[in-house]
Amino acid sequence: MWQRYRSSFLRVHGHRTHYLEAGDGPPLILVHGGGPGASGEHAWSRHMEALGRRFRVYAIDLLGCGESDAPPIDYSVASDVWHLAGLADALCLDRVHLAGNSRGALVAVRYALEFPTRVGRVLMIASASIARDMGIEVPQTEGRRALRRVLAEPSRESMRAFLENLVHDASLVSDELVESRLRLALRPGALEANRASLASAAREQDDPNLWQRADLRHRLPALTIPLCLVWGREDRFAPIELGHRLKERLPNLGEFHVLDEAGHQAQNDDPERFQAIATAFFGAA
Repeated sequence: MWQRYRSSFLRVHGHRTHYLEAGDGPPLILVHGGGPGASGEHAWSRHMEALGRRFRVYAIDLLGCGESDAPPIDYSVASDVWHLAGLADALCLDRVHLAGNSRGALVAVRYALEFPTRVGRVLMIASASIARDMGIEVPQTEGRRALRRVLAEPSRESMRAFLENLVHDASLVSDELVESRLRLALRPGALEANRASLASAAREQDDPNLWQRADLRHRLPALTIPLCLVWGREDRFAPIELGHRLKERLPNLGEFHVLDEAGHQAQNDDPERFQAIATAFFGAA
């Protein structure tokens, strides 16, 4: 009998890597966002079955996240792209579709820019990280302040406050979810990895030499791979205005969808609408 999804591990560049897998068809890799306790399962488990009806879906735990190893490496978007590329190679996936939420959308975009012949289509969800690297000023929000608090002092209270800023529907933040993400956040090396990733992003903004690697202002608008952008109108982490400004700077953006009663994890606030958008977009390839 077909299961909703399977949980598996493999070695990627020597590091134990966890991922979920479901379905059959063209390969689609889902990339989770950042923050303590982030994982493929927490970001994408509600979508594995539906998307698995049309695609072979993989939801990766990036290094330092979920159940994957948290080795003492130089964490950055570049290291996430390196890890994602290694996963595709290990799974013998020559060409994939990509979807990413928040920082995961930036990882997907940077992968597409590095390996354009290996990517079919890219779907981005609510990414202040992409907006920032497109030269758009990103405001301080309650969501970003909650992220700093949970990174500084992880607890049930600070984790719940952070998670409630990721979604519009606070009922999605169950006690079980809080405990699960806190457990993952406190795994050896995980907090250090999260803090290192944020520090790396800050250095890219401050150092002109590193900014040349991060700057997407000319590279992303020239990408010919089909792009889709999804944003939650009630996003308290990355305000919807960032989505509109990003749309203005991406003449190659094929689709822009605003989900009315959705927050930063728009895919989880409105799973049916998201699944319909993703199925149609990737199915058009």
